[in-house]
Amino acid sequence: MADEEAEQESVNLCGGLLELQRLRERLLELESGLRESAEPAVEAATEYCQQLCQVSLLTVRQIGS
Repeated sequence: MADEEAEQESVNLCGGLLELQRLRERLLELESGLRESAEPAVEAATEYCQQLCQVSLLTVRQIGS
């Protein structure tokens, strides 16, 4: 029983680490998009912030499930 619980915790940890790596990659993409944007700074920053919030929430949901 304890072995099964330890194995499940290990699987959950690996899944969480994978999601965090995906989050990191997505945030780097968003940052790059912000830096390279031809939009006015306020519009580009607004878009960045909206996407940052969306990506963060989705990641938290993925890790929590």
